[in-house]
Amino acid sequence: MSATLADRAEALRALHRPGDPLILPNAWDAASARAVVEAGFPAVATSSAAVAAALGHADGEATPPGEMFAAVARIARTVTVPVTADLERGYGLRPAELVERLLAAGAVGLNLEDSDPATGRLVPVGAQADLLAGVRSAAREAGVHVVLNARLDVFLRPGGDPDARLADALDRARRYRAA
Repeated sequence: MSATLADRAEALRALHRPGDPLILPNAWDAASARAVVEAGFPAVATSSAAVAAALGHADGEATPPGEMFAAVARIARTVTVPVTADLERGYGLRPAELVERLLAAGAVGLNLEDSDPATGRLVPVGAQADLLAGVRSAAREAGVHVVLNARLDVFLRPGGDPDARLADALDRARRYRAA
C-alpha cells in the first residue's frame, strides 16, 4: 500500500493519546467532511447511520457495501486529514476484503461493532475477537497499521443485571484488545 496511507494511519494513531481524548465529529458526505476539517479537527470519522440516510438506506448494514465504500472514498478524497470509517459489523465481508476496500477508499481507520445488524443481539465474543484478529492480520499484510476501534455494545441493549453486563463488557474489551 502507498506510503501516504501508512502515513495517514500513523497520524491517526498518534492522535490517540491517554488522558487527551480524540474528538471525532462524524461526517456523512464530502461537504460535512470539509466542514469538520474547516472547524479545526485533525481527523474525520464517518457515521454509518448518517451515510446510510444520505444514500437513502436504513442503518444496520442496509446500505450495499459498494455504496458505503464509495461514500467513504468521496469523503477521504475531499480532505487531507486521516479518515476513519464506521463500517457497522463489516457488511459480511471477509477481513481481507474489508481491509482492501477500506484502504482503496482512502480511509485508514475503522469502527466495528459487536452487534448483529440483523437481530440487534450481541455477537458471541469469540466470533467478534476472530473478526478483529482477521482485520488486524489483513491490515498487517497490506502494510498499513489501520486504527481499529472495537465497539462494545453491551450497554446499548436494555435490561440485565448491571454487574453481569459490566463483567461482559470487561471480558469483551480484554478479548478484543488481545485480538
